[in-house]
Amino acid sequence: MVKRYSILIAILLVLLVSAPACEATPPGAASVTLGQLFSNPGRYNGHQVTLEAFYFSGFEVNVLSEALDYSGYAEVHLVPKGRMVWVEGGIPKEVYDRLYRQQMMGPAERYGKVKVTGKSQVGGKYGHVGGYDYQIVPSSVELLPWAPSGR
Repeated sequence: MVKRYSILIAILLVLLVSAPACEATPPGAASVTLGQLFSNPGRYNGHQVTLEAFYFSGFEVNVLSEALDYSGYAEVHLVPKGRMVWVEGGIPKEVYDRLYRQQMMGPAERYGKVKVTGKSQVGGKYGHVGGYDYQIVPSSVELLPWAPSGR
């Protein structure tokens, strides 16, 4: 009987030691992906998070997205695709001015890959006409190296 308890305790210790440390980390202490944010929004709501994603700014659009893809309207015209998070207040001008620029018929659009740290919010309707369920309020934004294919 003592041997069984010893084995049980040894197994529990192994499981405890091998458990992922990130589960004990408070939300926002490490970078998260858009997938993690969307799969467990309550965990990150109201907390500082760091996301690497594609930033896109255009007519009534100011978002982080999983990807940029061709719109089909023009040969090299990119638009945000996948899951998206509204970027409240935009990004700093010095970063914005270094983004790629394109223009269809309306105002100029800007896009690029960024690393954004800010307060994550969920549970409301954010952005243009409340079209987004998630929002980030940036405290810092860094432009990451990336180039669209074909440029």
